[in-house]
Amino acid sequence: MLILSISTFLFSAVYAYLYYNYIFETELERSDNSVLQISQTVSSTASIAAYLEDKDLANEVVNGLVSNDIIQSAALTNQSTVLAKSILFNEREALTFSLPNPFILQENIGFIHVVPNTQFIRQNAKGIAFSSVQTLLIVVIPMLLLFAVLSFLLVSKPLGYLSHQLTSITPGSANRIHIHDAHKQSEIGKIGKGINAMLSNTEMLFEQERSLRLEIEQLEKRFRLMFERSSSPTLLVREQGDVSLVNDAAKDLLAGMGVDSEERFPDNLGQYCKTPDILYTFTENSIKQKQVMQAEFEFTNPLTLSSVWLSMIILNTESDGQWYFQVFLADITSRKTMINQLSHRAQRDSLTSLYNRYGAELTLLDWIDANTEFSLLLLDLDEFKPINDIYGHNAGDEVLKHVAQSISYIVSNNDLVCRWGGDEFVIAIKTSDKYTINAIATKLLDAVNTPFIFEHNKHKLKLHVGVSIGISHFPEHADNLKGLVECADVAMYSIKKTTKNQFTYYSA
Repeated sequence: MLILSISTFLFSAVYAYLYYNYIFETELERSDNSVLQISQTVSSTASIAAYLEDKDLANEVVNGLVSNDIIQSAALTNQSTVLAKSILFNEREALTFSLPNPFILQENIGFIHVVPNTQFIRQNAKGIAFSSVQTLLIVVIPMLLLFAVLSFLLVSKPLGYLSHQLTSITPGSANRIHIHDAHKQSEIGKIGKGINAMLSNTEMLFEQERSLRLEIEQLEKRFRLMFERSSSPTLLVREQGDVSLVNDAAKDLLAGMGVDSEERFPDNLGQYCKTPDILYTFTENSIKQKQVMQAEFEFTNPLTLSSVWLSMIILNTESDGQWYFQVFLADITSRKTMINQLSHRAQRDSLTSLYNRYGAELTLLDWIDANTEFSLLLLDLDEFKPINDIYGHNAGDEVLKHVAQSISYIVSNNDLVCRWGGDEFVIAIKTSDKYTINAIATKLLDAVNTPFIFEHNKHKLKLHVGVSIGISHFPEHADNLKGLVECADVAMYSIKKTTKNQFTYYSA
């Protein structure tokens, strides 16, 4: 009740203040309009006085204006002189009104200057505003007090009773609010019924929540058991890198690699990874993008110093506003070893152990993509076919192995040696310096031309072959592998058709 009374008083005070300002401003505006109307009333007489330059008539106009309470002083002037002026006239505070010619309305012949009695106007406006507010409060305050009492009895008190009951009820319990008979059909009763309906729904929701909680606890136990006994090595890691859970399979895998499974991820693996920067970037991108990421990394086992390949899948998940990522690991060392062996076999010539054409093309295409300058030497053996025809393919194979071994001794490990096919070899040297290439080509001629001892039918035979070498440069002669080989082939056949057993460069 006290709060309602205070609220009523404050409302009355604010309303009275606003009403007072409204009346005050209205009276000021009315006084300004009155000054304008008075000036307009005497404007005809003032125009005649200004036209005739009649100072007596002008004094009567000024005295008539000053006789009004709301005008403090006034003056009347024509275009050239002051015809009349009251005592205390101050032109800076005056309102000026133009006087038209009484015979030619478009012509201006003088001015009326009026200084409003501001003090009188404001005091009068205050008095009227104060009286209006008094009258208003006499009528409004009893009505507001009556409204406050009725509001307390009919609304505040019953709502307070409902509130008191509501604070004593525990959510989810069977207790309900009691509604008085007098309020069963009123708005208060409807509010009470609505609260009871809400309490019933809350009780039902609490029962469902209890049931769900029990089910979740059981599911959590099952999932934790599945997680811990899963054969797939799995880690649950917080977004900051702290490891929350590690199943037994992950513990065994990491322990076998000499990695502490409790250490922050991916620092625990990064110190043994052969590409740690890529591992950290991979993990960081997975966290930022909130996407499933998969990659394979090679590690060095600190216990055995052997290589270990792990497949890593990171899956992001959110729980209670906290981001986690699940890390699934798989030891793919055996698969990687097998793939590397198959890749090695696919890229190597089974007879000479040099790169075959497929392996050489992969390497040369990488060089071209990296814009690496190099020279390509295409070697074709001279007089090789007769050896195959006379002594058989075994002799030919031994010659090819002898040539492959000889040219391998000459070429650096950073360069490439390949059996291109049949009795053709390709050598790629990472330089286009002719002095260097000439020296290598000369050594190749000497090495291939060295006789080779082959035992045939218990007889030792001295076999001899020559070689024709065509040379092209990347990117001078061609900017692609096919064109580069064709240029070297043209150069090689130019030797093959003439002198043989020599080398030459491609020339357009």
